[in-house]
Amino acid sequence: MTKEGGIQRFIYDALFENVGLKLISILCALGFFVFIRGSERAEMRFDVGIAHTVPPESARRILVKEPPTGISVTLRGPKTQLESLPRDLGTITLDLSTGHESVIELTPSMVPNLPTGVDVVQLFPARIDVRWDDIVSRAIPVTVTASGIPAPGYKLRGDIVMDPPTITATGPRAIIELIQSRSAGTFDLTELSSSEERQLTIELPPQDVEYNTRSVTAIAEIVPDEKEIPFKSVRVEVVGAPKATTRPETVTVKVSGAADVVTAVEADQIVPRVELPEGIDLSKPGSVMAKVLLDIPNTKIEVEPKQVLVKW
Repeated sequence: MTKEGGIQRFIYDALFENVGLKLISILCALGFFVFIRGSERAEMRFDVGIAHTVPPESARRILVKEPPTGISVTLRGPKTQLESLPRDLGTITLDLSTGHESVIELTPSMVPNLPTGVDVVQLFPARIDVRWDDIVSRAIPVTVTASGIPAPGYKLRGDIVMDPPTITATGPRAIIELIQSRSAGTFDLTELSSSEERQLTIELPPQDVEYNTRSVTAIAEIVPDEKEIPFKSVRVEVVGAPKATTRPETVTVKVSGAADVVTAVEADQIVPRVELPEGIDLSKPGSVMAKVLLDIPNTKIEVEPKQVLVKW
């Protein structure tokens, strides 16, 4: 037999001699491997979701620090069993229905879908802190900022009126007590020559706060831009009786109207007068109360006093 033939014979005997015995040996080795691996214990980390109940609306309580949405759980058990578990084991639901719980201690018994033979090694975190606040309601003033200038000869009378002037804000007491006012934005008065109403949107509320309305009506009253100028100690003239005198001799005159018209009024135009009734006999001494008169076009005149005593 040649050397090459000897090698081939050796390979053939190694592969096919006592084939049944060799197969049994391989199966036994494989089974032993599976048994050893299956009994090997290991630790693995899994996720567990966190949910919670809420108090009834009548409790007037709100969570201002909520629990986390999930925790991490470390399990110990057979490696093959741990590897067959889903990464997310399920959800723990916390009972927060009273609205006064502050600390929740998590225990291994809370972990859902835990198979037999698997132990909980660690919960992280194992303690959950929550914080509550009372739900309150309060009236909050609404403000608006005026911008621009009305048309020439006109002005905004007073302040822009809000309807309603306040809104009701509802939310955690700690936040509601800090709110001083809410802005409805800007009201542009540019070139307005008459009163105008606009619907304005209130700025967004803080987190966890609700308003009873999101808009208000803003009313801008636009009126002619009037001005008033006083003229003091103006002598009263008696028409038709140059020698007659008045008591008092002088009066105060207030001229009001459109700003450009009033500003143009000169002092020599301010001549208050009284007119005696017809039929009075000026040849004999006498006296009479008479109304003080003054006319200036496109203005409003106010005289103080309105009447004087005329003597002759």
